[in-house]
Amino acid sequence: MILQWDESFDIGSDTLTGVNDADYRPPFALTAKLNKLTLKVDRPQLSPEDIKKLEAAEREHKASQ
Repeated sequence: MILQWDESFDIGSDTLTGVNDADYRPPFALTAKLNKLTLKVDRPQLSPEDIKKLEAAEREHKASQ
């Protein structure tokens, strides 16, 4: 998951990103209690196909310079 530098992990509400009320109308506010949140941030695992795409993009970038 990639977030903007000014985004935050809001639970039950989003205070930094505007929401268009015409598009999104929740039926009720979140009243649950969150006791624990665990985030594991790890390096992405690239498949051999992803590595080939990355290498091709790097070659194209170098060739365009």
